[in-house]
Amino acid sequence: LALDAPDVPLKASIYIRELQEENAQDDGTSSANIESGANDTATDGDGEESVEESESDSFLDKLKEGAASVKDDVTAILANNPSGWTAGQIAGVAIGSFFAVLILFTCFACCCVNKCRSMNARGRDGGNKNSKKSIEGKQTYSIQRPFVTRSAGGPIDDRRNLPLGVRLHGALKLRGAGLTGRGIRVAVIDSGIDRDHPGFNGMVKKQKWYRSGTPLSEDDHGTHVSGTIHFMAPEAELYDYRVFGDKGDVDGDNAIAESIRQACADGCHIINMSLRVSYPIVPAVRSAVKFAYSRGVYMVCAAGNSGDGDPLTNELYSFPARWEETMSVAAVKKADDLPVAYFSESNPQVDYAGIGVAVTSLKP
Repeated sequence: LALDAPDVPLKASIYIRELQEENAQDDGTSSANIESGANDTATDGDGEESVEESESDSFLDKLKEGAASVKDDVTAILANNPSGWTAGQIAGVAIGSFFAVLILFTCFACCCVNKCRSMNARGRDGGNKNSKKSIEGKQTYSIQRPFVTRSAGGPIDDRRNLPLGVRLHGALKLRGAGLTGRGIRVAVIDSGIDRDHPGFNGMVKKQKWYRSGTPLSEDDHGTHVSGTIHFMAPEAELYDYRVFGDKGDVDGDNAIAESIRQACADGCHIINMSLRVSYPIVPAVRSAVKFAYSRGVYMVCAAGNSGDGDPLTNELYSFPARWEETMSVAAVKKADDLPVAYFSESNPQVDYAGIGVAVTSLKP
């Protein structure tokens, strides 16, 4: 309140301005003198330091005098009974009170806004279960092996008894139009394919495994995904790049990066990645995706399975799906109006949606 009284801030500001002008004049001795003084300190020792201390004491004395002057003015105001205050003093106290309340309110509002932003950020990122950690406030994810939840199945004839999911996606219509994938090479970067499975009809043309050690009976996701591709395009050639398993010379992220580049070298037209990479992003992965895009290769990626069940919130750590060079595919159910699967991640980068619940496909 005292600082906003009529006479006090004026006198204080004039005093401070005088000090600034005085210091500016002192500093006007040129930078060469300042540098010389610094060198003198290094050579002369205590002599130059005592000069600096003297100048510092002089400056502090002036500040103390100014503060004492302000204090005397404040004391003079407060010593009077409010009924004896002048109109100017009353106005100063009133204005000071107003600005004090305004400052407190602004601080409170800022705290509330920051708190809300923090809660919203946690809400948008909530529900992710893909090895999510927090290091110094930053979200991190470790790459995880995709898996299939198994249930009772039966024999599939890719000519007469196609699964419902691929039929809903128009597999029969495509075949009727002669669009069977002939001459197209599809790379599957995943957990490996059981190339000897009779359901593939010999269409797994190449295998390049960067990681292994885990039996395909456990790492069955790659075979499952490849089965769906084969049902949709039975004459497309499948190229198997395995990036998951207990053993390998490179980790999963770098295996993915190398697989992308190898698929391009092998002449693949499409790369399927039903996976997500680690976050923060390994630079080699980002570079490989850009390289494939520059070669005109289509990269089809899963939007992610760590959604929070609310399609209106954004999951922000699903890569490579979120990059503009790739196509991001979310999951929907086989039901009326094709509702979004509860686990499917959502964000503005999702391009398409496909059947992703109770999918019937091949198993090793």
